[in-house]
Amino acid sequence: MESQRLHYLLDQYNKGLCTSEEEQELNDWYRNINIDDHQFQNQLHTTGEQWLADNMYKEFKSRSTAKIYSLTPRRWVVRAAAVLAGFGLLVGAYYLSNRNKIITDRIASVALPHASENRFITLSDGSKVVLRHGSKLNFPSSFTGIKREVELIGEAYFDIHHDNAKPFVIHTGTITTTVLGTAFDISAFPGQKKVVVTVTRGRVRVDNDHKASVILTPNEQVVYDNQTPAMQKNKVEAEKTLTWTSSDMVFDGVSFKSIAASLSRRYQVAIDFKNPALENCPITASFSGTESLKDILEILCTARGTTYKFENEQKVTIDGIGCN
Repeated sequence: MESQRLHYLLDQYNKGLCTSEEEQELNDWYRNINIDDHQFQNQLHTTGEQWLADNMYKEFKSRSTAKIYSLTPRRWVVRAAAVLAGFGLLVGAYYLSNRNKIITDRIASVALPHASENRFITLSDGSKVVLRHGSKLNFPSSFTGIKREVELIGEAYFDIHHDNAKPFVIHTGTITTTVLGTAFDISAFPGQKKVVVTVTRGRVRVDNDHKASVILTPNEQVVYDNQTPAMQKNKVEAEKTLTWTSSDMVFDGVSFKSIAASLSRRYQVAIDFKNPALENCPITASFSGTESLKDILEILCTARGTTYKFENEQKVTIDGIGCN
């Protein structure tokens, strides 16, 4: 495979934009990978054999209970490449080697490249994120270092759990936004000439690769020009930047079943009706889109005269008397 084509496919895969045919092409390349292939050699040259071998070793060790033999870095690459399922590790190595800001332990990701609805995410520290459709968030399953770091491609609203000991850092290309506990919006879509950070509550610091820094407080916004690069600070009505979060949370006479389906996709939970007669009951309600699922269910069920119960973290049951 030509180097330019490989880099294109890896980039598309990382962004969640690969078609099924492109994913198959990458899978075929991975299965037929040759340690002497010039693309793979370039990868080793960029990241270093030891770095790539160490990462493959960790992945291999986590999946295998077989006896581990002492091998040189180059032989580890060959051995690990032969046994690892899929090509995710190589994709990760390729992508991380081309980033200025490396986020370690990036083992979870939510991508909405083709979705028409937003997604609500609760991170391991209790922080809340509303991810705009067409966006992607990379984050660890747990924050174990001295910082809580994530990467955003697109737009998201963050409501960060306060932790003085662990600053929360969002990487968006050449911009980093650092907070302790606050609420704000970041817009940084690929190809967009500007990155915009708007604070609704608390205080954040925005830095760029040119060592410029801006402090933002509520109703302040910074616009970073990727081409200049300049950082312009403005006074704004921050709430107006959040209109997108409610775009799919306005229900006008919509059936309870349809609302439940929408909430299931947004909050990644299963919502069932104990009484099927509730499913077609019409409901009119609107939300900002930044509420937790519990807050929304409280309002909906109170209005409908029903009850809800969390069976576990992934399942909710609604019960009550059906409508006429």
